[in-house]
Amino acid sequence: MNDGFLITGGTVLDGSGRPAVRRDVRLRGGLIAGVADRLDPAPGETVVDAAGLEILPGFVDVHAHDDAALLRPGAMDPKLSQGVTTTVIGNCGHGCAPTGDRAMIEEYSRAVLGDFPAQRFDTFPRFLSALDRAPLRTHAIALVPHGPLRAAVLGPQRRAARDEEVDAICGGLDDALAAGAAGLSLGLMYSPGNAAGPEELRRIAGTVAKRGKLLVAHIRNEADHLERSLREFLDLGRGTDCALHVSHLKVTGPDNFGTMPRIIALLDEARAAGLDVTADVYPYSAGSTTAITLFPSWAADRGAASLLEALEDPAARRRILDEVRAPWEGPLENYFASLGPANLLLAGFALAEHAEHEGRSLAQIAELRGQDAAECLADLMLAEEAGLTVVLFQTDIAGMETALSWPHTLVGSDGLPRERGYVHPRLFGTFPRVLSRYAGPGAPLSREEAVHRMSSASARRFGLAERRIAPGCAADLQIIDPAVYRDTADFGDPRGLTAGLEQVFLAGRPAWRSGRPTGVDAGVAYRIDEIGRTS
Repeated sequence: MNDGFLITGGTVLDGSGRPAVRRDVRLRGGLIAGVADRLDPAPGETVVDAAGLEILPGFVDVHAHDDAALLRPGAMDPKLSQGVTTTVIGNCGHGCAPTGDRAMIEEYSRAVLGDFPAQRFDTFPRFLSALDRAPLRTHAIALVPHGPLRAAVLGPQRRAARDEEVDAICGGLDDALAAGAAGLSLGLMYSPGNAAGPEELRRIAGTVAKRGKLLVAHIRNEADHLERSLREFLDLGRGTDCALHVSHLKVTGPDNFGTMPRIIALLDEARAAGLDVTADVYPYSAGSTTAITLFPSWAADRGAASLLEALEDPAARRRILDEVRAPWEGPLENYFASLGPANLLLAGFALAEHAEHEGRSLAQIAELRGQDAAECLADLMLAEEAGLTVVLFQTDIAGMETALSWPHTLVGSDGLPRERGYVHPRLFGTFPRVLSRYAGPGAPLSREEAVHRMSSASARRFGLAERRIAPGCAADLQIIDPAVYRDTADFGDPRGLTAGLEQVFLAGRPAWRSGRPTGVDAGVAYRIDEIGRTS
């Protein structure tokens, strides 16, 4: 019988931000039982020699889309493969529950979440209960996704909610928060969340604040209207004392590159005025989302089904393609017009006849098919039943580094979990990329600070006891070889595994070893009582 593990001779970066030190670390009963200069092996204890290696806390992915992946066998391997032991789900307003209008939510969010579980979750607490019963490969913290919550009340209707409908939305939200959700996530560029008006959003913020939880948002626009969209979100914290978190903070579109310092100044101004606001970033110049977002919102107001109907109607199709090719008025971004087809890579093809296009740019595919790019996009979405994802080269690394340097920025992968086909490399490489490329001498962060942001600080913000390497803390940690540690996933090989990741422990049990999962399913779906305040 195994009576725990003793990791000896390693250099510990404990997650506090303090300088690294050589320590032995004992794991027993799912907890860290001891940290000292030297610990002697106890009877039955397995000794792990970490000489020349580093011991880090498991990372917390604060921006994940693993809601369905947690319930799919093997779908969490990309997280374990980069040292992530806790994932925060429900982001961007996408999620599996509540499933009031399942068809609409599944059609719209399948490209983001992957295949949905067969079971229905009529309420969010029932989804949490399903996670409790599932064999989880990582821990999970759940945000309530605004999209399904709203659709459960209004169905496919894309309009401002009436008072009694807002009452129902906030009632469902309060039940979910009471059951242990860490907060609510808005997807203000996605349907149905982009139909929410000021009163609905204000009431939601008030409900979240009363429970001491966190309001997270994919804001309406990250390009020409970024400042206006950010101010809209910040205003939800004023008067409600609601803690706020900005998802994947970035500036998109070449015309807006270089403006991140102004955005950071706006956030600093908000914090100086008493708002509790944080953010997360991912370390890439490209993002990824459902390809439905390439089309005008009116055409997809009921999700994929309405988009497909519109593309099949000749008059509606002409209007859609005219609008796709031109800049849009209002807050929503037109990626096709602002970035161009050469900067849009398509993935998620289900038909064998389209397999050769996986991971190619829309411009390349259109040329191969002898089509106009907009017409090509419309035909592919029709044939693939709107299930495609798009990788968008939309931002600049200098802006990302500025955002990462902000003291209140955490790290989230925003990875879209797919077991097959082309994916954005952030699904496999986000955390080693930050630590190996953006931490150290001359980088935005020190290595100790990077580890702190990706473990202890993230855990605290989302309501967990700090994830540090200290006695009494959860035994979620990893062992890396700093001489070779780096991300290998890139846009040419997006599924490359982290080099130099020796082992990952989940609740004190080896969950990843020698480049593969061990099959340990010791993950817990956490219930959050209150999130950590930063001001």
